[in-house]
Amino acid sequence: MSEELLQKDLIKNPHKIGKWNFYNIGATNINALKKHNIIRSIDYGKHEKKKPDALITLNKNVIAVIEYKTPTQFKTNAQKNKAIKQEIEVAKILGSKIIIATDTKESVWVNTKTGNRIKDKEGKELKYLFDPKDEKIVNLIEKINYSINELNDNIKPKKLVNPTDLAKQIWQDIWSVSGATPENCLYTFVELFIFKYLSDLKVLGQGYNFKHVMERYKYDTENPNEEVLEYYAGTIRPKIKELFPRNEEDKTTIINGTIFVSKDQKAVRGYSTVFKKVLGKFEEYGLLENIDYDFKSQLFESFLKESISKKNWGQFFTPLKVVRAIVEMSKEEIKAGSIICDPACGVGKFLLEPIVTRLKDFYKINKKIITPKITIHGFDKGFDKDEQKTIILAKANMLIYFSDLIKENSGLTKDFSKIFNESFILKTNSILGTLSDPVENKYDLILTNPPYVTSGSSNLKEEIKKDGELINYYKINSLGVEGLFMEWIIRALKPGGKAFVVIPDGILNRQNDKHLRKFILDECFLDGLISLPNNTFYRTPQKTYILAVTKKNGKTNIQKTPVFTYLVSEIGESRDIYRFDIEQNDLQNAVTLFSFFKGSKNNFSKINTDKRCKIQNIDNFIKNIDNPNNAWLVESWWTKKEKVQLGIIDKDKVFKMSEIPDLLDNVNSNILNLKNNIVSSLETENIKNSNFKQITLNDIFHIKSGNSKITKKFVEKNKGNFVVYSANTKEKGIFGYINTFDFNVECIQITTNGVYAGTVFYRKKHKFSINGDARLLIKKVENLDYKFLMHQIQKVFLTHNFNWQNKPTIAKIKNIKIRIPVKNKKFDIDKQKEIAKKHIAIENMRHTLEQELKNITNLKFEIS
Repeated sequence: MSEELLQKDLIKNPHKIGKWNFYNIGATNINALKKHNIIRSIDYGKHEKKKPDALITLNKNVIAVIEYKTPTQFKTNAQKNKAIKQEIEVAKILGSKIIIATDTKESVWVNTKTGNRIKDKEGKELKYLFDPKDEKIVNLIEKINYSINELNDNIKPKKLVNPTDLAKQIWQDIWSVSGATPENCLYTFVELFIFKYLSDLKVLGQGYNFKHVMERYKYDTENPNEEVLEYYAGTIRPKIKELFPRNEEDKTTIINGTIFVSKDQKAVRGYSTVFKKVLGKFEEYGLLENIDYDFKSQLFESFLKESISKKNWGQFFTPLKVVRAIVEMSKEEIKAGSIICDPACGVGKFLLEPIVTRLKDFYKINKKIITPKITIHGFDKGFDKDEQKTIILAKANMLIYFSDLIKENSGLTKDFSKIFNESFILKTNSILGTLSDPVENKYDLILTNPPYVTSGSSNLKEEIKKDGELINYYKINSLGVEGLFMEWIIRALKPGGKAFVVIPDGILNRQNDKHLRKFILDECFLDGLISLPNNTFYRTPQKTYILAVTKKNGKTNIQKTPVFTYLVSEIGESRDIYRFDIEQNDLQNAVTLFSFFKGSKNNFSKINTDKRCKIQNIDNFIKNIDNPNNAWLVESWWTKKEKVQLGIIDKDKVFKMSEIPDLLDNVNSNILNLKNNIVSSLETENIKNSNFKQITLNDIFHIKSGNSKITKKFVEKNKGNFVVYSANTKEKGIFGYINTFDFNVECIQITTNGVYAGTVFYRKKHKFSINGDARLLIKKVENLDYKFLMHQIQKVFLTHNFNWQNKPTIAKIKNIKIRIPVKNKKFDIDKQKEIAKKHIAIENMRHTLEQELKNITNLKFEIS
């Protein structure tokens, strides 16, 4: 126990600077701070014994490291630089962006990411005195923490940070005269924003820029308002398209339409007055050249969250906090030469966020030639006109990210446009969109939030059936659009490539998707699975997860490393329409711990103290692939008591009455997809015309008794890795594990004792034993399919009413007859497999319907 922490009562009652904890220490080393949960419990290596003078923290995250010096040690620049050098390595390993060196009379502020002095919004070195009691210090640190990064040492000018309020005002103006949808109002605003933005960057020259257009309102013409709008439609827009040519493949560029301009590129009469009003508001707002990167994402939320159609919402809005969490998890994979993809890119944030602070590292400009060091590919479906807007917005978004490069190289607009067009591509050739291209082994990294189950997914599968190449590509037959995307993602990854994918819970627990789960484990190493809270995605109450995988070099590669799992209750913002920032951010904690986990997968569990985090053995995922209850729903691996303590139970289960329609829509979509998946597989006309023969079990099976010596006590004394089956019908009939085995065959097992006596299991070939409460049926003739036989035997057993009193002994069952299809006096193996496949489809349907019913019956609602 650190004496200093005790004496100052800092463990339970730290000092405060605003919402942050302030630890004015100096005699306490990093190891002690870790042990008392003041900072994260990880291995800090050689820095464990370092003693920082003071720290500012929030939820174990270090916001700033403070180094105190006496005035005599802080006189010269050399002394100040020495003070900074002493702390920079410590600050980096603690994850702090800010270092403050001070003698209480003078302060030096440093960006840990660059090692440079922090500058104010005028570009001058920040010399504000650090005083924990100064009320203004809170706001200053907030601004610094928000502004600085690997490329920027300056505090951003507040006025130009985020013109979302301007967007809202203009939206109201546009909507009031046109009644346009929020999507179209957004689209119109973005085009005019790009016009003003390019003018402020000095890309649009004399006669084409914003200033020139505003001057034209003073011309002595019959109707200057109409004339200006016509000038914009006939001269300005063609100029922008000349500077930024369209992609000839999908016909999109950074601007492709507005309510002020018709489809035939003419000014829309009657809108000229509001056009002038909108331009006037842009003029009043001032320069846009220092626009904040977050603006686009926040703009989409402001326009769309109130009234966007549910059909398109997923295309536009993955919360920025989720995007940045995934980008942070994947950042080590983003390097020169990488090819990165988002197959359902929407407005492009997953692809743009990774390069936001390292733009010049990934795009080289030499002798007026732009050379990408990395390649990004974002695809989205554009089969109808309403869908095409996302790619245009993605390109406009990319322009904002490139603003510094464009400003410095304004003569290279066509080269920039080429990059935009190659980075974001609209798929217009098919309703399948990205799924129409059977890509294999291409991408180093895939970051995406693909669309979830929709009632139209059957149409996609019908389209796939028309193409022989696609039929061979999509082999898993999973349920819903998300299953198709998951299969595409895994096939499209290079060996060694990684994917971070937002997925719905259905992929993790639907019986119909057990083959998809097996496909994931066959093809990939499972790195992590992070559970997100309900309503993480606005107007999408469905439970979602972040899945992290690495593509194997081959199926023979066996995963031996454990899997990172984490339960998130809050993502750092309220999960309602307002999306206010909140203090609790479990998602950020998950991301931080995941980065440490990657560095030492097999040892991380020894140092992990976060109860939301559990490191799971890969065997948990293997054995639960087709568990009909929870499968891979990681919450089931926390106890109820643990989940109550973490606030997971109830909090995530309470829905508002207004959310019921969306929940029912989701259930309805799942059931419709289930129906479309199995309707063809349940056709029985072909089977009705088959010939069947009655055969006794004794004629086709060796019937083996179990080993009565295998009791609970025997299992305790002989623990091992070989499974023992019994009359237990839960946990797949598993009784325990011992150090030897009696059988290594494919067979059918029958339970012969207990309430469920007469239950039949299919056992694939593996090493196992059975106890005295079970029997085995091992076929002694060829051309018999075990899965077919299992269903036939179970059906007949039900007519005999076997139970714990009426046990299915060998004497009772050996003469029982079952019907087997025959052809040319031989057992028809093809017909058996066809019938077995239909039984499996029915069983999957039953499990899925049970799960949907369980999902509905377990929900809790609040009336407010």
